[in-house]
Amino acid sequence: MENFKAKIFIYFDTNHNTRFFQSNNDDGNILKKPLNSIFVAIKGDIQSTPDFDTHVTVSIENDYIILSISGNNLSKFRASLLSFLRLADLAYSVLHIDK
Repeated sequence: MENFKAKIFIYFDTNHNTRFFQSNNDDGNILKKPLNSIFVAIKGDIQSTPDFDTHVTVSIENDYIILSISGNNLSKFRASLLSFLRLADLAYSVLHIDK
């Protein structure tokens, strides 16, 4: 049986949109709030979603989010992958609108 795996790193280019990435906490880390918001959204969805024959983990490291997905069924693997990428995009869009 085939096994499909993906490891996705989600990060932001702070030079692209400097107004969005203004210092928003005491330690001066401009990525902390947007990365944490997206991490919480993805982590919550992973914990509340039933098993779709895929194994998903999410972690936050340095200034990026690591999303690891693996599964045996290509259709379910792709559906999970796209679902979490859309969720990350939605969380970013909501944060961007909030600014």
